[in-house]
Amino acid sequence: MNSIVNDLNRALAQRMLVNVYQTNQEVVYTGYVTTVGETGIILATYDDFGLPDGAVFLALNVIDEVEFSSDDLDNMAFRIKTAQEERFVQADGLTMDFDDHRDLRRQVLSHAWVDHLVVMLVLKNDEHFYEGLVTSVASNEVGVQLINKFDYSDQPAMVLKPADIEVIEFLGQELTLQGIAAPHLKKLSHVDQVAITAPEEFRDTLQQLVGKDPLVSLVPKHNHELFFVGKINVLTQDAVIMSLLDMSGQFGGYTLMRLSELHAIVIESDYLQTMRLFSLLNQARQQPLQPVLNDERLFDETVDQFRERLSQAATFRTIIHVKLKDGDSQTGYPSQVGGERFIFHEVGEDEIDQVGKAYRVDDVDELSFGYLDAYLTERQLRVEGDL
Repeated sequence: MNSIVNDLNRALAQRMLVNVYQTNQEVVYTGYVTTVGETGIILATYDDFGLPDGAVFLALNVIDEVEFSSDDLDNMAFRIKTAQEERFVQADGLTMDFDDHRDLRRQVLSHAWVDHLVVMLVLKNDEHFYEGLVTSVASNEVGVQLINKFDYSDQPAMVLKPADIEVIEFLGQELTLQGIAAPHLKKLSHVDQVAITAPEEFRDTLQQLVGKDPLVSLVPKHNHELFFVGKINVLTQDAVIMSLLDMSGQFGGYTLMRLSELHAIVIESDYLQTMRLFSLLNQARQQPLQPVLNDERLFDETVDQFRERLSQAATFRTIIHVKLKDGDSQTGYPSQVGGERFIFHEVGEDEIDQVGKAYRVDDVDELSFGYLDAYLTERQLRVEGDL
């Protein structure tokens, strides 16, 4: 433990960008240590796109390692610099001051209570993540009103022992938006999920949604826990393109999916209500998308969009993400797109597959493009001369 505290104090003193790994969670936090206390730390965090994402309190006993140097940190430094240069839409980041001589956990909880902040909590010996509003802070207990954006009928109140709270995320992009949305969410009523699951009804359902405002979810066959949320952009003979929303209600690029790989179309749910509200709030705040993305693209319903998207990406060496029939998913760029086959060059953590592998166009079930992570990956590869 002493070595970890020494590492944390070094990161604080030298203002070094670090990765903090946990003993019991796979979530890795990237950011700058701002306060080191007797029982925990405050880390000003960044999201995967290099954007300030509020902060997190971490109890010392859940910190497994502090990483000072790695390819991942180099990549994050590049993304942070790019986000600043391109003036990405971002949350304010950490704006609070903390006293390292007082209990940091209690300071965060008290701030959240007074300022009506939505927080995310991780508890001792509990694998779940809890989001909610702190309703009371006493010497030996904390009240939390949970928010379940997926099911409005499941929003219990909890009374917790402060010592059982090991992680507290606060002030991040999505949590801040939830705080703004909270008064509006209270006015929304729970709805039962309505989903179209009969394949023979998919085409007519999607056709009615093309170019319309209602948000829907597309659930793929290969993973019923995964779903895409957005608006239906175009319907071709055998596929659909959706204009996506990310988890904070901003434009998140496009995904192309074969109708044969579609498990369900969800047309009503509490989560869709939440995402509609998030989207409206972003529009009202003039933050509907990042400035480097294009949410106004239109596509020809009469052509094979898989071949079209692969050909365009090959021409401009654009980064895309593909999922193949065998379940394999890859991020990279295509080349030599012919009538039936193409070469795909996967971008790994350390290098690009310059030779590539040959695949059939018909073996691609899903293709995602025009999203922020692809833009950042592509920009870094071009700056470093690898693309």
